[in-house]
Amino acid sequence: MDPSSLASLSRIAVPATYVVAGALIVAERVALHAMRRPRRARQALASLASGAMAFGLLAIASRLLFVHVMTRAWSLRAVDLGAGILAWLAAFVVYDFMFWFAHVAGHRVRVLWCFHSVHHTATEMRLTTAVRGSAFDFVYLPWFFVWIPALGVHPAMLLVVESLSRMWGVATHVSPSIVGRLGALDRALVTPSVHRVHHGTELAYLDTNYGEVLLLWDRLFGTYAPEREAPTYGVLKPVDPCDVAEVQLSPWRDLWRDLRRAPTLSARLRYLFDAPGWSHDGEDLRVTTLRRRALYSPTAAGDPPAPPCP
Repeated sequence: MDPSSLASLSRIAVPATYVVAGALIVAERVALHAMRRPRRARQALASLASGAMAFGLLAIASRLLFVHVMTRAWSLRAVDLGAGILAWLAAFVVYDFMFWFAHVAGHRVRVLWCFHSVHHTATEMRLTTAVRGSAFDFVYLPWFFVWIPALGVHPAMLLVVESLSRMWGVATHVSPSIVGRLGALDRALVTPSVHRVHHGTELAYLDTNYGEVLLLWDRLFGTYAPEREAPTYGVLKPVDPCDVAEVQLSPWRDLWRDLRRAPTLSARLRYLFDAPGWSHDGEDLRVTTLRRRALYSPTAAGDPPAPPCP
């Protein structure tokens, strides 16, 4: 496959991500209606509004900046992996690992959690939850991936791999009423069951299952947890999941408050770069500390999630 064919494929794959996501959301809604499952329209609308901002601004930033950064990285490559099966496999493995790494950073660095926590504010697991993202994701998230062409992966190939992986990531948010556990697949891939755990607020589930497609990285680095009980979705400090402004801005408001009251530069830096829950003068609520001290039972890791809005 020559570069022009790759470019043509990427021009199809990228918009196809949004078309497929939209079709899946509609299909899930129809299926849940047929199954007479409760639907929270306001929460779904808040997720869609957040998704429109997050992915809209990401698309603009990609066109204005990140495609050029990838092209520059490609010009600096030491090797050209070509467009054979090994190149596609390398592109996928590197992308999937960097997704895992970026996801870990989004949970374990407070300032990055301010971006990523938006995705976790939903108190239901639906495909609309998949698109709930921060309007400011474009500021930090692409930087984890735009350097990959320097390894010899053509930028268009990377965009195709990202699009296909993102479609899988959307599908893992499907309602548990539609897709339950999948046996052996749950032990090898990031399935809906695996990803439900990632959204759980139970202590045993916090900061686990970061992968997008492969479960390899979570197993390799000790961040895998199986689904043993139905998770309770949300964040430990509840926010109204139907209030778009609250969902988008409250993490930044809380960080700013902590920065203002920090007594030293060292404390300010820790508020920015330590894990969420660190405090210079209060209880240490970082997940690692909660587990070590066993302050909470496995089913009560924090304040109860916000009640679901209609």
